[in-house]
Amino acid sequence: MGRALAAIGIVLTVCYALFAWWLVGDRIQTLRSMDLNEVGDFLAGAFGPVAILWLVLGFFQQGIELRQGTDALRLQAKELSNSVEQQIELVATQRASLVNYERSLEPLLQMNIADAGMDDGGFYVSLNISNTGEYCDSVEIELSASNNYQRVLDIAPLFRGDYNVVRFGELHEWEGFKVVVKYKTSSGRSNSQTFTAQHYQNREGDSYTVRKQSLLT
Repeated sequence: MGRALAAIGIVLTVCYALFAWWLVGDRIQTLRSMDLNEVGDFLAGAFGPVAILWLVLGFFQQGIELRQGTDALRLQAKELSNSVEQQIELVATQRASLVNYERSLEPLLQMNIADAGMDDGGFYVSLNISNTGEYCDSVEIELSASNNYQRVLDIAPLFRGDYNVVRFGELHEWEGFKVVVKYKTSSGRSNSQTFTAQHYQNREGDSYTVRKQSLLT
């Protein structure tokens, strides 16, 4: 568009120059006998239309450039917005990958009642804690019962396929209890898994049913 305006300006300037020459060409010699102020008036009148023409064309050219600059800024803003959205999606993907990676390092713990009954110290339960998932260490077994009884035992690290039997005493006979297994994964992340044990009776006598409560976080 800028080239078109320049071409229009040149064509109109040439046409005006030819017209001016046709109009005053045979009287150009009279300029020598005119006063300087009269010569100035003549030149201002002769070249004034040309100056106005180029001023108007420059105004249009400036408007075109401003419009193009605005479009460029709008395009840059859109590209920046798209870039921000892509970065947000990338961060979300990386966060999801990190969460999946952390979950892949979690142990898969199971608990069952190895033994339960009375001895000289009162009622006791023996818990079998097994791991079918990844390695964990700093393992801590916390048992709490309805009579506000609470006890914590530390056990050895659990590799895949390992198990450990722990015994808790001084419980009320066949009362329900909760067990929280706290640990650290191989990445150093702390987590826990929770189990509950409830008393039930069948034809063979008293026993416990164990249910895993917690989900991996």
